[in-house]
Amino acid sequence: MSMPARNRATSNIGTYALTFNHDEVVRLLKIAVEREGSQLAYAKHHRVDRSHLNQILNGKKHVGPSFLKALGLRNVYAKGRNAD
Repeated sequence: MSMPARNRATSNIGTYALTFNHDEVVRLLKIAVEREGSQLAYAKHHRVDRSHLNQILNGKKHVGPSFLKALGLRNVYAKGRNAD
């Protein structure tokens, strides 16, 4: 896995942050599941729905807030490189 981008606003607004795209978050989730031993173990430990977890890992659903929280992540808004 490549290192995530580090962003800093060009003004005094904003903060340093590691940024991940959706695919990178799914890869982080897969690694976390492997460390727990199984999808069921991960779901029980983090109190998330196992079938939803399976759908995320199989590309059928997006990562929701409860899964971001379990990974210690949150949604943020970032200006794209080519944004006007």
